[in-house]
Amino acid sequence: MAFDNYSKVKLARRIAGEIALSDDPSKMLKKWREIFHIPQIVLANYLGLSPSVISDYESGRRKYPGTRMIKRFVEALLLIDEENGGEITTAFERLAGAEVPIDIILDIREFSAPTTVNDICKALGAELLTDSESSSQLLYGYIAVEGTGLLTLPKNALSKLFEVSSKRALIIVNVSTGRSPLLLLDEDLKKPGLVVLHTNKVPDEHVIATAQSKSIPIALHISDSPNSLLQRLKRLRL
Repeated sequence: MAFDNYSKVKLARRIAGEIALSDDPSKMLKKWREIFHIPQIVLANYLGLSPSVISDYESGRRKYPGTRMIKRFVEALLLIDEENGGEITTAFERLAGAEVPIDIILDIREFSAPTTVNDICKALGAELLTDSESSSQLLYGYIAVEGTGLLTLPKNALSKLFEVSSKRALIIVNVSTGRSPLLLLDEDLKKPGLVVLHTNKVPDEHVIATAQSKSIPIALHISDSPNSLLQRLKRLRL
């Protein structure tokens, strides 16, 4: 890989490994392109390919991409991100050393400039459930994770995830009541700057009370599918 920074090399290897070892590499190619917020046409131009080739790989119409294509694909993601200010790579570098499985991360980003809890909630179509004083707090990025995967993490991985979510939004997708993720937030751990719960129903009052007792702003995005929330993240321009 054409990178000097060890953490970038490590990230590149993790991405390449997830694609190469996946039962559905086409799906993984699309997932990682979208995590890096890179349009197909931009990636295609960078690789010297037509957008239809990228589309064919992502849809499975082309056969397994092969190690050379995967290497070029991953290098392009990181280099394009570097040219765009490194928002995605920097966010992943904050997770360096954490035992957080890369497959539970749905999206991640560091903002080029801090923004408020209220602005994030508006952009995501999420309702802030806790006191209004927290709405003006500044956030410096976000991490979106799969809720079921979050509950399987060991304590040290959770600790690191909550630590790197300090002054950032931790977006937990596909939760039921929302109780379990909040109960995982021990008093001795650093807290996320905002917790956004994606669920298909309104959580009970215990969730709000737990968040308030731990001084965590909490917001709710209700929908049957996480796609609406994830699409809002991709369109986020702050």
